[in-house]
Amino acid sequence: MGKTMRQIRAGRLVTAVIYSTPASGDPPKARRQKMKASTAARERLNARTSFQKLERTLAANFDNGDLFVALTYDDKHLPDSRDKAVRRMRSFLAKLKASRKARGEGLRYIYVTEGCHPGGRLHHHLVLDSTGQDLEEIRRLWIYGDDVEVQRLTFHQGYTYEDLASYLTKEPREWGHPQVGERTWTPSLGLARPEPETETVPDYLTLTAPPDAVVLVREGPVVNGYGEFTWIKYMLPYQPSQRRRARRRRKRE
Repeated sequence: MGKTMRQIRAGRLVTAVIYSTPASGDPPKARRQKMKASTAARERLNARTSFQKLERTLAANFDNGDLFVALTYDDKHLPDSRDKAVRRMRSFLAKLKASRKARGEGLRYIYVTEGCHPGGRLHHHLVLDSTGQDLEEIRRLWIYGDDVEVQRLTFHQGYTYEDLASYLTKEPREWGHPQVGERTWTPSLGLARPEPETETVPDYLTLTAPPDAVVLVREGPVVNGYGEFTWIKYMLPYQPSQRRRARRRRKRE
């Protein structure tokens, strides 16, 4: 018979489900129960909330050593609307892109604009790929205030991609979107977009993480009598050599 396994690999982050699928000879009740199992499994994998999509995009494009940047405005340059703040952020990123291009480096980023709620002060959070010579360049190009915070990212069991994604989307989840239907985060062009891969596997196959991986979440097996599903999310170990190769590929893009 076999089961179906669907998996999304986003950088070091892997999310996978394995579930029973209806067979042509199944009686109606068995088919219904297996459909329930497969639907629940797909819902676990195909998360549609903004921060879960962001989690996978972050994992596919950023890793240890990349940067988390907070950009704030002084009183003189504080914009009076979100639209003006976004225009200034785009201007800053265009200058940063041009500066990197001049020395043969690319630019990958995701940013959010916060402070749109009543009593809030507009500012930006930026996740940025690191080139090794970023701090002074960012401070030089951000001309709207002197308060620039730059931290190097390190992902592990105590601080995951989900933690970062959840933080970046906290304001719209707490206060609502600035505009209905608007995406809460802005990516650069050309970011990797992980897609699910599906295959049929034997009934006896179990869903496990590699021995050196960190299991973040595991659910199941959930059994309903005729069908079952198991869901797992884990993070593979950091490998600096792969990061160096990826950085060289970016320079040639």
